[in-house]
Amino acid sequence: MQNSGFEIEVTSRFEGWWRYNVALMAGCFDADEVRTDFATASSHIAEVGANLAEPPAGTEAKRKIVLETAPCDHLLLYLYIIPHTLPAGNEIDTPRPFDIEVSISYGGKLLCKKQYAINQWSGVSIETRIEKD
Repeated sequence: MQNSGFEIEVTSRFEGWWRYNVALMAGCFDADEVRTDFATASSHIAEVGANLAEPPAGTEAKRKIVLETAPCDHLLLYLYIIPHTLPAGNEIDTPRPFDIEVSISYGGKLLCKKQYAINQWSGVSIETRIEKD
């Protein structure tokens, strides 16, 4: 897979995963720090503040969001997980954080898997540099 770039996959086993919109953006750079490409992927379930009682029809419980880039030396990845439906109740410390898994591959080869704990009320924004080597 010589012409393949990075592949970033975001998943979660959390049963309330449907309550979150997910956006991935990546600036792709060459070895001289010149941006060569920009890639995006997203999974939009509902507008922020929708406060749905249940997942919309057709929403996959085990959905994954995948971002694929052109070949590059490294990238700056921005990951946003934004709640559109907040946890039931008004006790802020009751809902425990949930885990997401971020798998990072380059040219078809798995580089790493990272887990992040996500606050159910606020979601998260993550910025990270990813090297292919």
